Amino acid sequence: MKPLKRHPALIELSREHHHALSLCVRLLRTPAESHQTELEAHFIELEPHFAEEEVMFAPYWQNIPAAMRERFEKEHAKLRGMMANPKYLNEEWNKDFAVTLRDHARFEERELFPAVEPFLPPPGGI
Repeated sequence: MKPLKRHPALIELSREHHHALSLCVRLLRTPAESHQTELEAHFIELEPHFAEEEVMFAPYWQNIPAAMRERFEKEHAKLRGMMANPKYLNEEWNKDFAVTLRDHARFEERELFPAVEPFLPPPGGI
């Protein structure tokens, strides 16, 4: 599979998605185990990631389907709620967190980023 071409403003977010997807694979392989240390470390990275996306995409919501914004905001809210009340030893919580994060990262990579890219400023400025 060829690597996705990304607008330079989105490359670091895509790299962070790759790390999140790796975490999801590990969670789904062993959901009954506590992944507390790994999850806590990832939670520290997720909040700034979410905030960066929210600020970056704010000027462009008017240009893309409202359903994408609704999904984006709903999933960020769900993940933040789960991070605020983690249940590291709960297999179902681990599965739900992993599936939600995985599906969210895939949504952003496959749908949201391509929808936003045409509206981002050209690389290197105007």
